[in-house]
Amino acid sequence: MSDMNLNERGRITGMPGTTTTVMLHPRRLGARMRNNIIRQLENRVITGGWQSKSAQLAKALAAKYGLQVSNNHWNGMRILGITEGAGPLVAEIVRADYTAWILENPGNGASPYYKDRVTQSIADANELNPDFFVSLHYDESVRKVTEILAEHTSQELKDKAKHVANMLRGTEPIEITTFQE
Repeated sequence: MSDMNLNERGRITGMPGTTTTVMLHPRRLGARMRNNIIRQLENRVITGGWQSKSAQLAKALAAKYGLQVSNNHWNGMRILGITEGAGPLVAEIVRADYTAWILENPGNGASPYYKDRVTQSIADANELNPDFFVSLHYDESVRKVTEILAEHTSQELKDKAKHVANMLRGTEPIEITTFQE
């Protein structure tokens, strides 16, 4: 199978009834990438663009081990699994972020589109919606929401994240299923 080209490998791995797995060797990752993945899993927030390899690995590990992680985008965050203690705090940060943005952008911020998105995000946070998107305009707001989510995580999720982080600190390879038909 080693003499196949990439197209042939792609056809085989995409066939019905196949499963593709990869072996992640933690020690072969650079220290910076490994520490970045560990931080993302422990904070429950995936950061990085859609091409970020550390974000892709963090998402795959979170999916394999059942970790609830939020996803930080360039224009906001997708929040999964918010707790009762974190909901009002996140809503407060969203309101403050929007208020500051309106003061700096009075023409754009007052439009019904932005107002409706912020109102919906605040309602979702207060109602403890398990999966919602929040538009945030300032890095400081993103950092505060990340801290709130990390602080208000259940002990069970913290233990799971710590277990996966310790696996990345170790030397044993980690098997990840990347495709399953």
